[in-house]
Amino acid sequence: MSNLICENTWEENKKAIEERKLAIIPVGSTEQHGPALPVGTDWMVAEYLAKQVGEKCSRAVVTPVVPFGHALYHNDFPGTLAVSQTTLCTYVKEICEQLVNYGITHILFINGHGGNNNALYDVGQYFRHKNIPVANIQWFEVAGALNKEWGLIGHGDIIETSVMLHIAPDTVRLERAHIPENKQYGNIKILDLHRGEFESASVYLNIRTKDASSSGDLIEYGHSSDVDYTKSPKDATAETGRAVCEAVVDYTLRFIDEFMQFSF
Repeated sequence: MSNLICENTWEENKKAIEERKLAIIPVGSTEQHGPALPVGTDWMVAEYLAKQVGEKCSRAVVTPVVPFGHALYHNDFPGTLAVSQTTLCTYVKEICEQLVNYGITHILFINGHGGNNNALYDVGQYFRHKNIPVANIQWFEVAGALNKEWGLIGHGDIIETSVMLHIAPDTVRLERAHIPENKQYGNIKILDLHRGEFESASVYLNIRTKDASSSGDLIEYGHSSDVDYTKSPKDATAETGRAVCEAVVDYTLRFIDEFMQFSF
């Protein structure tokens, strides 16, 4: 009997859920990541981390990955396959309802794409009304909190590239990696996919990725005063990626021990 739901028969899953009350659901996105990384980056990382946690956690079953997320703002770049927040919320909620009906009492999302957070929050609020605890771990936020040097500096950055060199090196085109340049419109500097800066103040903008970057990858300014924006993805290493993944997995296991004490 596997901890991976998709590898079990229904009878094995019945037994697994009788013994393991936590469902880990990896959620990602199929979206462009600039010239160096594959469009599957977000879901591939989420799936890898979820499986690693599942192997070490006797309390959990792991579902197949949700590979399509809310990333419609990336779809000017071919290969991006995305859905709306409403669609993602409904889809994930219906998956979770079946898991709860089978006997799951706690749900943990391992999320690889920031655009999914609002939809996953709404799913969590729905199940809170049913007294089912739901948590969402976004791996790159955790990595940055564990080690300031691992704080993401952008979309397709040195840490994301390092992680992909560790888990799927054949998919990385390291020779095409570069430090991206965000676009600027007059005196308005694009900070990220949501904000511009004008006269030292942030202004929220409704823009698409192509409005911020011609190559798809971009710098995300303003997350930390300690961030070194001159770091190039060309300097990414599989060794760094391994260290990041191991630290995030260990953190998630510690979190699960506490999270399983939640009851409403």
